[in-house]
Amino acid sequence: MPLYDPPEVRGAATVDPRDPPEPASHGLHVSLLGRFGVQIDGAPLRLRGDRRRALLATLMLNAGRTVSTDELIERVWDTPGQAAKGALQVHVARARALLEPLLGTPLIRGADGGYRIDLDEHRSDLLLFRALARQAELAAARGEADTHADLLRRALALWRGPVLSDVTAPLLHARDVPGLNEELLRVAERGFDAALARGEHEHVAARIGSLVADHPEREPLIRAQMIALYRSGRQSEALRVYDRARSVLSERLGADPGRELQETFHGILRGDLDSRLGTRPVTGGPVAGAATGTLVPRPRTHNETRPCAARRTARPGAGLVPAELPSAPRTLVGRSGALAELDRLVDPCSPVPGSVLVRGPAGSGSSALAVRWAHSVAAHFPDGQLYVNLRAPDGSPRQPGEVLRRLVRSLSAGTVDAGSPDDPAPEPDEVAARARSLMAGRRVLILLDNAATAHQVRPLLPGGQGSCAVVASRGWLTDLLVRDGLRALPVDALPEEHAVTLLRSLVGPDRCTPQALRRVAELAGCLPLSLRMAVAWLDAHPDQSAAELVRLVEREDPAHGVSPTARMAAVLRAGPLGAGAVAGKYRPGPEPRA
Repeated sequence: MPLYDPPEVRGAATVDPRDPPEPASHGLHVSLLGRFGVQIDGAPLRLRGDRRRALLATLMLNAGRTVSTDELIERVWDTPGQAAKGALQVHVARARALLEPLLGTPLIRGADGGYRIDLDEHRSDLLLFRALARQAELAAARGEADTHADLLRRALALWRGPVLSDVTAPLLHARDVPGLNEELLRVAERGFDAALARGEHEHVAARIGSLVADHPEREPLIRAQMIALYRSGRQSEALRVYDRARSVLSERLGADPGRELQETFHGILRGDLDSRLGTRPVTGGPVAGAATGTLVPRPRTHNETRPCAARRTARPGAGLVPAELPSAPRTLVGRSGALAELDRLVDPCSPVPGSVLVRGPAGSGSSALAVRWAHSVAAHFPDGQLYVNLRAPDGSPRQPGEVLRRLVRSLSAGTVDAGSPDDPAPEPDEVAARARSLMAGRRVLILLDNAATAHQVRPLLPGGQGSCAVVASRGWLTDLLVRDGLRALPVDALPEEHAVTLLRSLVGPDRCTPQALRRVAELAGCLPLSLRMAVAWLDAHPDQSAAELVRLVEREDPAHGVSPTARMAAVLRAGPLGAGAVAGKYRPGPEPRA
C-alpha cells in the first residue's frame, strides 16, 4: 500500500500538467520503491533467478551511471569465486536476450569496464519520485504551498514499501539501499509537514503510524505524528507517542529527545501547541542529505473549539522555573519494577497525572527511588519540580504552614511579589490557597520526602489537574489513600541477589568473597541504606576484609529491638578499629534516616 493515496483518489488539487512527469503507460516501466518489477506495456515481465534479478536491480537502481564489473559481482554473489566475471557476462547476455526483443532497442550497454542502463525519468518510479521532489522544491521556493504539497504527495504515492524487498542481494541492501531509504524518509517528512500545513491532520495521523513504527528514532516523523494526533483531538495518544520515543532514544542512543520534539510535547501538554508553532511558511530542502528544519504552520482547518484537558493560561512574567530535586543516586539496583510501577500509577504523560505514596521502612531507599523517578520524568513537568524534606534537622515533623510558605516562594520566584519577611505570617489556609492558585494551569511535580502524617501532607497537595505529588514516607498514611485518592507503592528490602549485586558493584568484584558478601547483605537486612553503610565501612578500612565487618556487626546485640540499619550504623560510628574499649560498640543517637 502506498504511503499516500494517489491524488485522483483523494480529490486533491491538480498541479500544472505541463511540468510534472507522469509514469509511462506504454513501453518499459521499472518498479524499485517496494517489490522489484519490470513491466512492458503494462504487463509484468517474469524475471527468473535471484542473481539475474540482483543484476538488473543494481543496474536500474543506479540508472544513468556505469556500474563497474567488480561492483556488480559483489552485489550479485555473496562470496564470488574466480569464475564470477565470466558468469556475470552470461547473466548480462541472458538479460539482454530477454529484454531487447520486447523493447526493440538495447537496454544494457557495456562501457568503461562495467555496464549501465539509461532510463527516462518517467520509466522508473525512483527517477519519477526524484523529479517530483525536485519540482516540489521549486514550488516551495515560489511560495506555491498547495502545488508543493500536491507534488510531494504524488512522489510519496510511488513508495509502496521496503525498497527491493524481494531481491536477494545482501551487499546491495547494506550499501545502496540505506542511502535511498534516507532520501525517501526526508521527502516523507517534508510531505507530512506540507499536509499538516493544509489541515490534513487526520489523513497524516492515519498514514504516518506504520512509518514511525519502522523508524522509532526518527524525531521529525515522531513530531509530525504527535501534531497530527493532537489536531485530530487525540491528545493522550500524542503524549504516549512521545513517551515511547523518549524510551527508545534513551535505550538505543542514550540521548533525550531534541529541543523541537520536547517543545512539541510541552505544547501538547499545555494545549497551546499551535500558538507555539506559529505560521512560518514551508520551505524546500535538498531531496537527500540535509535536514529541512521547518516548522509546521498552523493549519487552515484546525478546529479551535476542541476541548483540551491540559490547556494552561499565560504565565505572568518570565519567572524562574524551580528545579529543586536533589541529586539522584548513581546506583539503584533491583528497583526497575518499582520505577515502572510509579510510571503506571502517576502516568506522567497524562493531562491529569495522579499522586502517589511511596511507603518503605527506614533504610529501604524509598526516598532514593522517588528522587530517581522524579528526575526521569522532569521533562513532563516543565513548570517546575519542587522538593521538600518534611522532617526538620532535629527529627521533628515540619509544620504545613512553614512548608507552604516555602512552596509559595519557589512558585513565585521572579514572577510575583512573595511578600516581605517582616509581613505578618498569613494563615495556613490562606497560604495553601495561594499555592494552589500559583499551580493552576501549570505542570508541577512536588516531591514530599519523609512525611510523618496525613495531616502534614494534605495542605501541600496540588489542586490543579496538571500537577501531582509524590509522597515518600515510612508509614502508610492511609488517610491520604482513602480521602485524597493517592495510590500506594510499597517498597521493601531488596532480594538477596540484588543486595549482593549492589555490594559487589560498589566495593569491586575482588575485594570480598561471595560468601562474605551474602552474609553482609543478610546482616544489613538487604536494605539499601544499611548496605551503603557497609560499603562506607569497607572503604574506611581498606586493609580489612568483609569477614571483620561481619564479626563486628554480629557483636551488636539485636535483642533490644535494634534494626539492621541501627546495628550497621553503630559499627560505622565506632571509628577506626582498635580505638579503645568502645571500638565496635553502639553509641546512643538517632537512627539514620532513609
